[in-house]
Amino acid sequence: MKIGERIKEIRKERKMSAEQVADDLGVSVSTLYRYENSSITKIPVNIIDKLCTILGTTTQELMGNSIKNDSVMPELPASFANAEEAMTFILKMPVLAAYGGYDLESMDEETIIQFANEILGQLKLVSYKYKK
Repeated sequence: MKIGERIKEIRKERKMSAEQVADDLGVSVSTLYRYENSSITKIPVNIIDKLCTILGTTTQELMGNSIKNDSVMPELPASFANAEEAMTFILKMPVLAAYGGYDLESMDEETIIQFANEILGQLKLVSYKYKK
């Protein structure tokens, strides 16, 4: 499920109108609908943060990374080929969000993919050392 579908699903679960969310978010209703139908794929980080607050959810849940105790952690991909997957990976990583030091809004799609692939490579290097 794409982030737009999750935005719409969570909004409806919370029984919130598109008009209400758009108003709280400070965007037009048509912009919110474009987020929900994924015609806007590069949603600014500050908008995602606001959406989480408005919808009463976490970035992880919004990005589709709800981990339950009985679930298995998904395998990491070998690399990222598109910006949407790369952005989702970056935003699902709470440590990256907490650390900061980067500005996704100033990056073009190619740079986002490169950034995510470099992080993925570093994770593989570090985790290899500690695998059993």
